[in-house]
Amino acid sequence: MLVRKDSRVIAVDGSRMTMFKTKGEAFAPELELIEEHKNPSLRTSDLGTDKPGRSFQSKSPRRGSHEQTDLQQQEEDRFVSEMAKRIEQIMSGSKDSIILVAAPRALGVIRKHLGPETIARLQAEIPKDFGPDAAEPLANMLAKHEI
Repeated sequence: MLVRKDSRVIAVDGSRMTMFKTKGEAFAPELELIEEHKNPSLRTSDLGTDKPGRSFQSKSPRRGSHEQTDLQQQEEDRFVSEMAKRIEQIMSGSKDSIILVAAPRALGVIRKHLGPETIARLQAEIPKDFGPDAAEPLANMLAKHEI
């Protein structure tokens, strides 16, 4: 993949967001860390202790239960949406292109929160769950990636 110099490479998952700036050659990018955010990992019992809901039908003795809410996933989605807003803040004063690397679910949450100007500067969206703290493997993956 041809990576423009001074592009922003943003790697996001449910617990971390790392932003890099590209240096080096177009086909062999080097990544320089700019910004990093971490979501503190909470236990499910710290997020909530409620039981799944129950429903009753007035005309029959049948009872039903509702599915348990995935509190960890809700927390990850909240963090990813906050990071999308942070990306929007950073990119509002910049004209750099963006390469976004995120898990498919996180990518969907991020897309909802990005404005049209930021979306227009997206050079690539890579739906891959990649460890945001690994700069060298990420640069190698970008060099080999085809759009």
